[in-house]
Amino acid sequence: MKRLKVGLTFFYDYKGWAGGVMYTLNIISSLNLLEDTLKPELYIYYNDIAPIEDVRKIGYPYLKFLKIKNYPPPFIISTLSFISIKLFGRSFLFKEKPDLVYTYFKYLNYGRRSFFWIPDFQEKYLPELFSEQSIATRSKWHQFIAKSKKNVVVFSSMDAMNDFKLFYPAYACTIALVRFACILPEFKSISIDTLKGKFGIKDNFFMVTNQFWAHKNHRIILEAIALLKSKNLDFQVAFTGSTRDKRNPEFFNTLDEFIKVNDLDKYIVFLGFIEREEQLKLMDESVAIIQPSLFEGWSTVVEDAKALSQNIILSDLKVHKEQISENCSFFDPHNPAELASLMESYLVKKPKRLFIDYTMNIKRFGVDFLGALKYNEL
Repeated sequence: MKRLKVGLTFFYDYKGWAGGVMYTLNIISSLNLLEDTLKPELYIYYNDIAPIEDVRKIGYPYLKFLKIKNYPPPFIISTLSFISIKLFGRSFLFKEKPDLVYTYFKYLNYGRRSFFWIPDFQEKYLPELFSEQSIATRSKWHQFIAKSKKNVVVFSSMDAMNDFKLFYPAYACTIALVRFACILPEFKSISIDTLKGKFGIKDNFFMVTNQFWAHKNHRIILEAIALLKSKNLDFQVAFTGSTRDKRNPEFFNTLDEFIKVNDLDKYIVFLGFIEREEQLKLMDESVAIIQPSLFEGWSTVVEDAKALSQNIILSDLKVHKEQISENCSFFDPHNPAELASLMESYLVKKPKRLFIDYTMNIKRFGVDFLGALKYNEL
C-alpha cells in the first residue's frame, strides 16, 4: 500500500510559541506509535529558529527535512508557486511533493484540500489583549478559512469548534475534532534533590509552566500567595517559561512590581526556560500543578498533568472541564481567595494521585489526526 506523504510546517521556537512546538512534536510522536503500515512519510518544512533536533530525537522512521529560507516578497513567491504547481504539479521551491501539507502554508499549497488548525478564539473573549489591527487580521483570516469548501479546519477541543460555529455560522469548510495528547520523554532517572539544589527550590512547591503572557493569568497566583502570607505556611511556587509577552511587553514587570510591593520573594522562584525533562520531573514531584489561564484552546499543561497522573489546580474554563475530570480542582480565575484556599488545603493534606492510563489518549490522537487528513481524498 502506498504510504501517505504528509508535509508538516514547523516555523516557531519554544520562546515564541512553546505550545506550537509541542503540538508538532506530539503529532510526530503519536504517529510513531501507530502500526508501521499506517505511518505516513513526513516532510518537515522548517526554518532557522525551529528546534529541529527535537524532531530527530523522536526517531520517526520516515522523515524528510526541507528548510524554508529567506525568499523574495510574498506576492512574487505566491505567483511563481501557483504557476509552478499548475504547470508541473509541484512548487518551484522544492523538488519533492507531499500529498498534503498541515498546516496550510501558501508557498506549499499541495493536495486537494488545504488544512488549517485554529487553536482558539481568544481575541473574541479577551479583545483588550489584542490590538485592533490584530483582531481584524485574525477575523479576516478565519473568514477566509471558513468560506471555502476546499478547506479542512482542525480543532483541538469541542469548545473551540463550537466557538467557530457560533462566530462563522455560514461556514462552508469541513471541520474536524482532533484532541491532542502529550508524549513525555524519559525523566524519572533525574534526581529531584539535585534539581532542588540547582534551582533553589524547597520541599513543598507548586509548579506553573505557562509562558508569561497576560491571558495566562499569573497575577492571580501572586494575589493568592499574598493572602496566604499570614498562614505561616512553608512553600514556594516555581515558574518556568519566557517572561516576554509581545502583545503586552510590560506584563512581567507588573508581576515583578507586585512581588516587591507585597514582599513575596521568599515564596517565588523564576526558573526561565529549562530542559523539558527537568520541567517534567519538577511537575511530577510538586504538591500540584497550577493552571490559572483566562483562556485556552486545549492546554498542554493539562495534558502533561494527565500524562503524569499529577494533581492540578486549574481555572474553571469550559475547555478545562472538557479536558480533565480526575486529579483536579477548579477555581474561579478571578477569585484569588478561592485559589488560596485550594493551595492551603493541598499543603495541609496533599491529595492522593489517581493513576490515569494515558496510553489511549496518545493512540487516539494519532488515529484521529490521520482520520482528519483523509478528507484530502474526498
